[in-house]
Amino acid sequence: MKGMLNTVERVGNKLPHPFILFVILSGLIIVLSALLSGLGVTAVNPESDAEVAVRSLLSGDGIVFMLTSMVDNFVGFPPLGLILVVMFGIGLADKVGLMSTLMQVSVAKAPPSLLTFCVFMAGICGSIASDANYLILIPLAAMVYQAVGRHPLAGAAAAYAAAGAGFDASLFVTAGDALFAGITTDAARIIDSDAYISPIDNYYFVACSVFVLALIGTLLIDYVVEPRLRRTQPLETLRMSEVQLKTLSDDEKRGLKRVGLITLIYFGLVVLSVLPAGSPLRNAEGGLIPSPFLESFVPLLFGYFVAIGLTYGLCTGAIKKARDIPGFMAESARDLAPTLVLFFAISQFIAYFKWSELGQFIAIEGSNVLEQTGFTGVPLVIAFILMATTLNIFMTSGSAQWALMAPVFVPMLMLLDFNPAFVLAMFRIGDSSTNIISPMSPYFSVALVYMQRYKPDLGLGTLMATMLPLSMGFLLIWTLFLMFWMWMGLPFGPGIYMMSS
Repeated sequence: MKGMLNTVERVGNKLPHPFILFVILSGLIIVLSALLSGLGVTAVNPESDAEVAVRSLLSGDGIVFMLTSMVDNFVGFPPLGLILVVMFGIGLADKVGLMSTLMQVSVAKAPPSLLTFCVFMAGICGSIASDANYLILIPLAAMVYQAVGRHPLAGAAAAYAAAGAGFDASLFVTAGDALFAGITTDAARIIDSDAYISPIDNYYFVACSVFVLALIGTLLIDYVVEPRLRRTQPLETLRMSEVQLKTLSDDEKRGLKRVGLITLIYFGLVVLSVLPAGSPLRNAEGGLIPSPFLESFVPLLFGYFVAIGLTYGLCTGAIKKARDIPGFMAESARDLAPTLVLFFAISQFIAYFKWSELGQFIAIEGSNVLEQTGFTGVPLVIAFILMATTLNIFMTSGSAQWALMAPVFVPMLMLLDFNPAFVLAMFRIGDSSTNIISPMSPYFSVALVYMQRYKPDLGLGTLMATMLPLSMGFLLIWTLFLMFWMWMGLPFGPGIYMMSS
């Protein structure tokens, strides 16, 4: 175990920062495009029968493109606007304290018999609160477990597994959904210039996944992880501290009640706006798939979080004057600064990939190989998930990992008729399951520090051994659940199936 940890850490530490990685990859694209263009490499698009020739980025046209399109590549990067708008709304609700209060209520008030299940539900859905999910839920779950006489390390493990291994599943549409949808859209446009992947194109699948993952997580914690911890880390050897769970103030209770009321009113108004057959939010045939309503989901989500953030902030006094509102939004945008810097490098990489026709060339040749070898269907799905899972151990930034994989695999699998949104659904499983066993994840150390409050000499190996059953359990069951979904022919989102036709 220690040897595996050391290997992962050593290899991971040799990887450059994701920004530098995409700068290097952009340089490789430039060189490769010039080489293949000089060799006169071409491929035939099976959908249009058009010949695709690789274009050199070191040609006159290529140099002009790189110099004149740099700003447009960044500004026009699909995830950029989506994630900013979503985070303005979610950030307001988070900064006024609503998200942390909801986590506390969902866990601290849970019946003892449902405690583990509630921790998993809160942690999986808590990805909407980003970093706060780890920082609040792990110590909170440990304290609640101690308060009811259970092993606090099991509570911390449950919270960490829920927040990390279940990161890409949620009952709510998150900033991550907008981010992944934007990257997938950009990759899909290598093949189809009109492609659009919505943040809710995986919603049916990921929402149902929440309950599956919460159930398997509960079984693993209660019947595998906690009994083992009681044997290896007996309660009497732990450094217990006095449990002090925060009690909600009258203002916070009133704020939560009004948030519930605003939620009912807001969703009622949305339903009423799309209910009439002649609603402008429906398509020309009166349907909802596709429709302006689905394309308006991000603004509607922004409006909802602003509404509940304002309601809670005004009730609790977190918002005292009008200028506090843009102040909280700006604070949430500042939290995105590292992501925006990374987006700049990613947007150039994808733009070079598309302009040079390398993306389409690799997609055509790759799909031909897969088709000729018969490597499609379930074996392909499993291989893709395992590839994403392995890469996730070393590259824990989901956006960076998907930006690396999407331009290659989305167009390649589209040529085999796979829906790009389905490819994203496969990636979600790989991107989540191994987060909790990767020493490269910043939250691996966070979980370790919180657990060391109870066991100061607890090491990386103990944490890895505790989390490994949960990681492998999530990977196995979530993959099997995907197979079941495919076998049943169920939609992954509104009008979204495994195959495009």
